[in-house]
Amino acid sequence: MTPDIIDLGQGHFLKFVGWAPDRTIPKNAEVYKDMPDNPRCGADIWHNNKDGIRCEGYIGFDKKINADSATWNVECWEPLTLSPSILCRACGDHGFVRSGKWVSA
Repeated sequence: MTPDIIDLGQGHFLKFVGWAPDRTIPKNAEVYKDMPDNPRCGADIWHNNKDGIRCEGYIGFDKKINADSATWNVECWEPLTLSPSILCRACGDHGFVRSGKWVSA
């Protein structure tokens, strides 16, 4: 397990996703001039379903970067606590991230 992957328990894992546009591209430099890089704009989260097949999805935290998607509130970074709950659209797995752990709903 690499250090940047968080083992939430109960077979659930999370890895933060960053956002840093290439500002050497002139259009990006203008469009994103007022938006700072964000090393934790969201996260990939995954688990295996009951058949052992990996389900993976993305959850966004930063409303500016994830403007067209649902976002989750970070109530605490350490230990990580998110709201609302997370629902896997592929298999229906449902739970919360509370104090760095997966809590089934």
